[in-house]
Amino acid sequence: MLLDIVFAVVLVLAVIKGYQRGLVVGLFSLVSVIIGLAAAVKLSAAVAGYIGETVKVSEEWLPVIAFALVFIVVVVLIRIGANAIEKAIEVVMLGWLNKLAGILLYVIIYTLVFSVLLFYAEQMKLIQPATIEKSVTYSYIQPWGPKVIDGLGSVIPFFKNMFDELSAFFGGVADNISK
Repeated sequence: MLLDIVFAVVLVLAVIKGYQRGLVVGLFSLVSVIIGLAAAVKLSAAVAGYIGETVKVSEEWLPVIAFALVFIVVVVLIRIGANAIEKAIEVVMLGWLNKLAGILLYVIIYTLVFSVLLFYAEQMKLIQPATIEKSVTYSYIQPWGPKVIDGLGSVIPFFKNMFDELSAFFGGVADNISK
């Protein structure tokens, strides 16, 4: 029952966020974070070199500052593009469709994130078996966590075998907590 209430709150938050942002801004936000991280990883060394030559900054902070700067600039530029596209959609009178699709997108994203968090909580034995048994939605939501983690492994090589590694890691953490 407690898990169902938490999930209902998560869904309400997803609906609100989806309605506010819409599909266009929601998709572009997701893409901007991914592209921003990739650009920051690839370009932060060059930007750190430039910053180091032009601004007096401690060398130990240069990588962090460069990474954050590249990430923020990329995300902001993509969001500006998303807002322009969203305005064009509203002009064509498809704003309601954008909002409806945004709600659907955010419900899916929030459900997947909630499922992954359930996976972590279950592995660490933070959720009591009685709580799981009382939940109506748990059996529907729980299987998605491992699927999302494994799916990330097929798309992003860094996440390959992450589910097995996380299961072993959290199993060890749970054993240490229970001692």
